Amino acid sequence: MGAKIPELAVEKSMNQMLEATGYTRIHQGKVRDTYRISDKFLLVIATDRLSIFDFVLPVLIPGKGAVLTALTHYWLTQVFADYPHHLVNAGGDLGLNAVHELKHELPELDFRRCLVVKDLSNEMLDFEMIFRHHIGGSVYKKYLETGTAGGHKLPLDLPKWSKLDTPIFTPSTKENVGHDINVDAQYFFEKTGPKGKATVAMLQEIYKLAYAIAALKGIRILDTKFEGTLTTIADEILTPDSSRFVDNSDWETAMLEKRDPDFLDKEPVRIWGKSVETDFDVTGINKLDPVNQEHTAFVHSLGIPQDIITTTTNRYNNIFKRITQGTVIDLMVKNGC
Repeated sequence: MGAKIPELAVEKSMNQMLEATGYTRIHQGKVRDTYRISDKFLLVIATDRLSIFDFVLPVLIPGKGAVLTALTHYWLTQVFADYPHHLVNAGGDLGLNAVHELKHELPELDFRRCLVVKDLSNEMLDFEMIFRHHIGGSVYKKYLETGTAGGHKLPLDLPKWSKLDTPIFTPSTKENVGHDINVDAQYFFEKTGPKGKATVAMLQEIYKLAYAIAALKGIRILDTKFEGTLTTIADEILTPDSSRFVDNSDWETAMLEKRDPDFLDKEPVRIWGKSVETDFDVTGINKLDPVNQEHTAFVHSLGIPQDIITTTTNRYNNIFKRITQGTVIDLMVKNGC
Protein backbone atom coordinates (compact mmCIF):
# COMPACT_ATOMS: atom_id res chain seq x y z
CA MET A 1 0.00 0.00 0.00
CA GLY A 2 1.39 3.42 -0.98
CA ALA A 3 1.37 6.74 0.80
CA LYS A 4 -2.06 7.92 1.91
CA ILE A 5 -3.37 10.63 -0.41
CA PRO A 6 -5.61 13.39 0.99
CA GLU A 7 -8.86 13.55 -0.99
CA LEU A 8 -9.13 16.85 -2.85
CA ALA A 9 -12.34 17.73 -4.70
CA VAL A 10 -10.73 18.68 -8.02
CA GLU A 11 -8.83 15.41 -8.22
CA LYS A 12 -11.84 13.35 -7.20
CA SER A 13 -13.79 14.96 -10.05
CA MET A 14 -11.03 14.18 -12.57
CA ASN A 15 -10.90 10.55 -11.49
CA GLN A 16 -14.68 10.20 -11.78
CA MET A 17 -14.56 11.70 -15.28
CA LEU A 18 -11.87 9.28 -16.46
CA GLU A 19 -13.45 6.19 -14.95
CA ALA A 20 -16.85 7.15 -16.38
CA THR A 21 -15.18 7.08 -19.81
CA GLY A 22 -13.93 3.56 -19.14
CA TYR A 23 -10.36 4.25 -18.09
CA THR A 24 -9.41 2.56 -14.83
CA ARG A 25 -6.89 4.01 -12.44
CA ILE A 26 -4.35 1.27 -11.80
CA HIS A 27 -1.92 3.22 -9.62
CA GLN A 28 -1.97 6.33 -7.46
CA GLY A 29 1.43 7.64 -6.48
CA LYS A 30 2.36 10.63 -4.37
CA VAL A 31 2.18 12.88 -7.43
CA ARG A 32 1.19 10.79 -10.48
CA ASP A 33 -2.01 8.88 -11.25
CA THR A 34 -1.87 6.13 -13.87
CA TYR A 35 -4.81 4.91 -15.95
CA ARG A 36 -5.03 2.00 -18.37
CA ILE A 37 -6.29 3.18 -21.75
CA SER A 38 -5.54 0.03 -23.80
CA ASP A 39 -3.65 -3.24 -23.58
CA LYS A 40 -0.48 -1.42 -24.69
CA PHE A 41 -0.76 2.13 -23.39
CA LEU A 42 -1.16 3.97 -20.11
CA LEU A 43 -2.17 7.54 -19.36
CA VAL A 44 0.06 9.13 -16.72
CA ILE A 45 -1.27 12.33 -15.15
CA ALA A 46 1.12 14.49 -13.15
CA THR A 47 -1.11 16.08 -10.54
CA ASP A 48 -0.44 19.29 -8.67
CA ARG A 49 -0.02 17.33 -5.43
CA LEU A 50 2.98 18.01 -3.21
CA SER A 51 4.83 15.65 -0.89
CA ILE A 52 7.56 16.19 1.70
CA PHE A 53 9.16 13.69 4.05
CA ASP A 54 7.01 10.90 2.50
CA PHE A 55 3.76 12.68 3.41
CA VAL A 56 1.39 14.01 0.74
CA LEU A 57 0.22 17.44 1.83
CA PRO A 58 -3.41 18.64 1.61
CA VAL A 59 -2.55 21.28 -0.98
CA LEU A 60 -2.17 21.70 -4.73
CA ILE A 61 0.65 23.72 -6.31
CA PRO A 62 -0.92 25.43 -9.35
CA GLY A 63 0.73 24.33 -12.59
CA LYS A 64 3.21 21.94 -10.95
CA GLY A 65 1.95 18.90 -12.86
CA ALA A 66 2.20 20.76 -16.17
CA VAL A 67 5.80 21.76 -15.42
CA LEU A 68 6.83 18.21 -14.51
CA THR A 69 5.15 16.84 -17.64
CA ALA A 70 6.53 19.45 -20.02
CA LEU A 71 10.05 19.24 -18.61
CA THR A 72 10.07 15.45 -18.97
CA HIS A 73 8.68 15.90 -22.49
CA TYR A 74 11.43 18.40 -23.27
CA TRP A 75 14.27 16.13 -22.19
CA LEU A 76 12.86 13.03 -23.91
CA THR A 77 11.95 14.69 -27.20
CA GLN A 78 14.36 17.60 -27.60
CA VAL A 79 17.55 16.28 -25.98
CA PHE A 80 17.43 12.51 -25.49
CA ALA A 81 15.13 11.44 -28.33
CA ASP A 82 17.64 8.83 -29.50
CA TYR A 83 17.57 6.98 -26.18
CA PRO A 84 14.93 4.32 -25.46
CA HIS A 85 12.06 5.71 -23.41
CA HIS A 86 8.40 4.97 -22.73
CA LEU A 87 6.86 8.17 -24.13
CA VAL A 88 4.63 7.63 -27.17
CA ASN A 89 3.16 11.12 -27.57
CA ALA A 90 6.12 12.13 -29.66
CA GLY A 91 6.27 9.31 -32.19
CA GLY A 92 4.68 6.23 -33.67
CA ASP A 93 1.23 6.06 -35.25
CA LEU A 94 -0.18 3.85 -32.51
CA GLY A 95 0.90 6.26 -29.81
CA LEU A 96 -0.36 9.33 -31.63
CA ASN A 97 -3.67 7.63 -32.36
CA ALA A 98 -4.04 6.88 -28.66
CA VAL A 99 -3.46 10.55 -27.83
CA HIS A 100 -5.92 11.77 -30.46
CA GLU A 101 -8.58 9.35 -29.24
CA LEU A 102 -8.15 10.59 -25.69
CA LYS A 103 -8.47 14.20 -26.76
CA HIS A 104 -11.66 13.40 -28.64
CA GLU A 105 -13.21 11.53 -25.71
CA LEU A 106 -11.98 13.85 -22.95
CA PRO A 107 -11.66 17.38 -24.38
CA GLU A 108 -11.94 18.83 -20.87
CA LEU A 109 -8.85 16.95 -19.63
CA ASP A 110 -5.78 19.16 -19.11
CA PHE A 111 -3.34 17.44 -21.46
CA ARG A 112 -0.50 19.68 -20.30
CA ARG A 113 -0.31 17.31 -17.32
CA CYS A 114 -0.68 14.09 -19.31
CA LEU A 115 1.68 11.65 -20.99
CA VAL A 116 0.64 8.59 -22.95
CA VAL A 117 3.28 5.92 -22.41
CA LYS A 118 4.01 2.31 -23.20
CA ASP A 119 2.85 -0.10 -20.52
CA LEU A 120 6.09 -1.29 -18.90
CA SER A 121 4.53 -2.06 -15.53
CA ASN A 122 5.61 -5.72 -15.57
CA GLU A 123 9.23 -4.82 -16.35
CA MET A 124 9.92 -1.91 -14.01
CA LEU A 125 12.96 -2.31 -11.78
CA ASP A 126 12.45 -2.21 -8.03
CA PHE A 127 15.23 0.36 -7.76
CA GLU A 128 15.67 4.08 -8.07
CA MET A 129 18.79 4.68 -10.14
CA ILE A 130 20.42 7.71 -8.54
CA PHE A 131 23.43 9.57 -9.90
CA ARG A 132 25.42 12.20 -8.04
CA HIS A 133 27.91 14.71 -9.45
CA HIS A 134 28.11 16.23 -5.96
CA ILE A 135 28.43 14.39 -2.67
CA GLY A 136 25.53 15.15 -0.34
CA GLY A 137 21.98 14.07 0.39
CA SER A 138 21.09 10.77 2.01
CA VAL A 139 24.50 9.15 1.35
CA TYR A 140 26.57 11.86 3.00
CA LYS A 141 26.31 10.51 6.55
CA LYS A 142 27.67 7.12 5.49
CA TYR A 143 30.39 8.83 3.46
CA LEU A 144 31.54 10.68 6.59
CA GLU A 145 31.64 7.37 8.49
CA THR A 146 33.21 5.14 5.84
CA GLY A 147 34.56 7.30 3.02
CA THR A 148 32.22 5.53 0.62
CA ALA A 149 28.90 6.26 -1.10
CA GLY A 150 26.95 3.55 -2.89
CA GLY A 151 30.00 1.34 -2.49
CA HIS A 152 32.27 3.83 -4.26
CA LYS A 153 35.49 4.79 -2.45
CA LEU A 154 35.79 8.58 -2.44
CA PRO A 155 38.50 11.02 -1.33
CA LEU A 156 38.33 11.74 2.39
CA ASP A 157 37.12 14.97 3.99
CA LEU A 158 35.10 16.27 1.06
CA PRO A 159 32.85 19.15 2.17
CA LYS A 160 29.15 18.54 1.65
CA TRP A 161 28.05 19.18 -1.95
CA SER A 162 31.61 19.05 -3.29
CA LYS A 163 31.76 18.31 -7.02
CA LEU A 164 33.03 14.85 -7.92
CA ASP A 165 35.26 14.31 -10.94
CA THR A 166 32.81 11.74 -12.34
CA PRO A 167 29.16 11.15 -11.36
CA ILE A 168 28.71 8.11 -9.13
CA PHE A 169 25.83 5.63 -9.11
CA THR A 170 24.15 5.23 -5.72
CA PRO A 171 20.95 3.19 -6.14
CA SER A 172 18.18 2.73 -3.64
CA THR A 173 15.27 0.37 -3.27
CA LYS A 174 11.75 1.61 -4.08
CA GLU A 175 9.56 1.35 -1.00
CA ASN A 176 5.79 1.82 -1.27
CA VAL A 177 5.61 3.22 2.26
CA GLY A 178 8.29 5.03 4.23
CA HIS A 179 11.81 5.81 3.18
CA ASP A 180 13.68 4.11 0.33
CA ILE A 181 16.78 2.18 1.36
CA ASN A 182 20.20 3.05 -0.03
CA VAL A 183 22.17 0.08 -1.39
CA ASP A 184 25.58 -0.34 -2.97
CA ALA A 185 25.98 -0.30 -6.74
CA GLN A 186 27.37 -3.84 -6.57
CA TYR A 187 24.12 -5.08 -5.04
CA PHE A 188 22.21 -3.54 -7.95
CA PHE A 189 24.52 -5.20 -10.48
CA GLU A 190 24.19 -8.58 -8.75
CA LYS A 191 20.41 -8.31 -9.13
CA THR A 192 20.38 -6.99 -12.70
CA GLY A 193 23.46 -8.50 -14.36
CA PRO A 194 25.14 -7.21 -17.55
CA LYS A 195 21.96 -5.43 -18.69
CA GLY A 196 21.97 -3.51 -15.44
CA LYS A 197 25.52 -2.32 -16.09
CA ALA A 198 24.58 -1.25 -19.62
CA THR A 199 21.56 0.66 -18.28
CA VAL A 200 23.66 2.45 -15.69
CA ALA A 201 26.23 3.41 -18.33
CA MET A 202 23.46 4.85 -20.52
CA LEU A 203 21.88 6.83 -17.68
CA GLN A 204 25.25 8.14 -16.53
CA GLU A 205 25.85 9.41 -20.06
CA ILE A 206 22.45 11.13 -20.04
CA TYR A 207 23.11 12.74 -16.67
CA LYS A 208 26.53 14.02 -17.76
CA LEU A 209 25.00 15.65 -20.84
CA ALA A 210 22.10 17.16 -18.88
CA TYR A 211 24.56 18.47 -16.28
CA ALA A 212 26.56 20.18 -19.03
CA ILE A 213 23.45 21.67 -20.66
CA ALA A 214 22.18 23.04 -17.34
CA ALA A 215 25.63 24.42 -16.50
CA LEU A 216 25.52 26.58 -19.63
CA LYS A 217 22.38 28.16 -18.15
CA GLY A 218 23.94 28.81 -14.75
CA ILE A 219 22.42 25.75 -13.07
CA ARG A 220 24.02 22.73 -11.43
CA ILE A 221 22.11 19.46 -11.21
CA LEU A 222 23.68 18.15 -8.02
CA ASP A 223 22.05 14.74 -8.32
CA THR A 224 19.18 13.03 -10.09
CA LYS A 225 17.21 9.80 -10.08
CA PHE A 226 15.85 7.70 -12.91
CA GLU A 227 13.33 4.88 -13.00
CA GLY A 228 12.66 2.36 -15.73
CA THR A 229 13.34 -1.13 -17.03
CA LEU A 230 16.63 -2.73 -18.03
CA THR A 231 16.21 -1.27 -21.50
CA THR A 232 13.89 1.74 -21.29
CA ILE A 233 13.69 5.03 -19.40
CA ALA A 234 10.32 5.55 -17.70
CA ASP A 235 8.63 8.00 -15.35
CA GLU A 236 9.80 11.62 -15.10
CA ILE A 237 13.38 12.63 -15.77
CA LEU A 238 15.48 15.60 -14.71
CA THR A 239 12.66 17.55 -13.03
CA PRO A 240 12.67 19.47 -9.73
CA ASP A 241 10.93 16.44 -8.16
CA SER A 242 13.63 13.99 -9.27
CA SER A 243 16.74 16.19 -9.14
CA ARG A 244 18.44 18.85 -7.06
CA PHE A 245 18.81 22.04 -9.11
CA VAL A 246 20.83 24.96 -7.70
CA ASP A 247 22.13 28.26 -9.05
CA ASN A 248 25.82 27.95 -9.83
CA SER A 249 26.60 31.23 -8.07
CA ASP A 250 24.73 30.15 -4.94
CA TRP A 251 26.52 26.79 -4.96
CA GLU A 252 29.88 28.56 -5.07
CA THR A 253 28.87 30.84 -2.18
CA ALA A 254 27.46 27.91 -0.21
CA MET A 255 30.75 26.02 -0.50
CA LEU A 256 32.63 29.03 0.87
CA GLU A 257 30.09 29.51 3.67
CA LYS A 258 29.91 25.76 4.41
CA ARG A 259 26.12 25.57 4.07
CA ASP A 260 23.56 23.87 1.86
CA PRO A 261 22.83 25.73 -1.36
CA ASP A 262 19.28 26.88 -2.03
CA PHE A 263 17.57 24.00 -3.83
CA LEU A 264 15.34 25.30 -6.64
CA ASP A 265 12.35 23.09 -5.91
CA LYS A 266 9.96 22.64 -2.99
CA GLU A 267 12.63 23.57 -0.43
CA PRO A 268 10.47 26.39 1.06
CA VAL A 269 7.84 23.75 1.89
CA ARG A 270 10.45 21.51 3.51
CA ILE A 271 11.70 24.41 5.64
CA TRP A 272 8.13 25.18 6.69
CA GLY A 273 7.49 21.48 7.37
CA LYS A 274 10.48 21.27 9.70
CA SER A 275 9.09 24.19 11.74
CA VAL A 276 5.58 22.80 12.30
CA GLU A 277 4.66 22.21 15.92
CA THR A 278 3.02 18.79 16.00
CA ASP A 279 0.66 17.08 18.44
CA PHE A 280 3.32 14.49 19.25
CA ASP A 281 5.89 16.40 21.34
CA VAL A 282 8.20 16.96 18.39
CA THR A 283 8.74 19.91 16.08
CA GLY A 284 8.74 19.14 12.38
CA ILE A 285 6.82 16.88 10.01
CA ASN A 286 10.18 15.27 9.24
CA LYS A 287 10.12 13.79 12.76
CA LEU A 288 6.81 11.98 12.10
CA ASP A 289 6.22 8.51 10.66
CA PRO A 290 4.24 8.29 7.38
CA VAL A 291 3.17 4.75 8.32
CA ASN A 292 1.54 5.99 11.53
CA GLN A 293 -2.13 6.77 10.83
CA GLU A 294 -2.34 9.42 13.55
CA HIS A 295 0.71 11.19 12.15
CA THR A 296 -0.73 11.08 8.64
CA ALA A 297 -4.11 12.41 9.83
CA PHE A 298 -2.32 15.28 11.58
CA VAL A 299 -0.38 16.23 8.43
CA HIS A 300 -3.58 16.08 6.36
CA SER A 301 -5.21 18.55 8.77
CA LEU A 302 -2.58 21.23 8.26
CA GLY A 303 -2.98 24.47 6.37
CA ILE A 304 -0.01 25.50 4.25
CA PRO A 305 0.64 29.28 4.17
CA GLN A 306 -0.29 30.90 0.86
CA ASP A 307 3.05 32.69 0.49
CA ILE A 308 4.83 29.32 0.58
CA ILE A 309 2.47 27.93 -2.09
CA THR A 310 3.11 30.98 -4.29
CA THR A 311 6.89 30.81 -3.83
CA THR A 312 6.93 27.12 -4.67
CA THR A 313 4.77 27.65 -7.76
CA ASN A 314 7.17 30.31 -8.99
CA ARG A 315 10.18 28.06 -8.43
CA TYR A 316 8.76 25.27 -10.59
CA ASN A 317 7.90 27.70 -13.37
CA ASN A 318 11.27 29.44 -13.24
CA ILE A 319 13.38 26.29 -13.37
CA PHE A 320 11.39 25.15 -16.41
CA LYS A 321 11.91 28.45 -18.21
CA ARG A 322 15.62 28.52 -17.43
CA ILE A 323 16.21 24.99 -18.67
CA THR A 324 14.06 25.12 -21.81
CA GLN A 325 14.07 28.86 -22.57
CA GLY A 326 10.31 28.60 -23.06
CA THR A 327 7.00 28.09 -21.30
CA VAL A 328 4.95 24.99 -20.58
CA ILE A 329 2.27 26.03 -23.07
CA ASP A 330 4.84 26.80 -25.80
CA LEU A 331 6.42 23.38 -25.55
CA MET A 332 3.20 21.37 -25.40
CA VAL A 333 1.72 23.22 -28.39
CA LYS A 334 4.94 22.81 -30.39
CA ASN A 335 4.84 19.05 -29.91
CA GLY A 336 1.12 18.63 -30.52
CA CYS A 337 0.30 17.52 -26.99
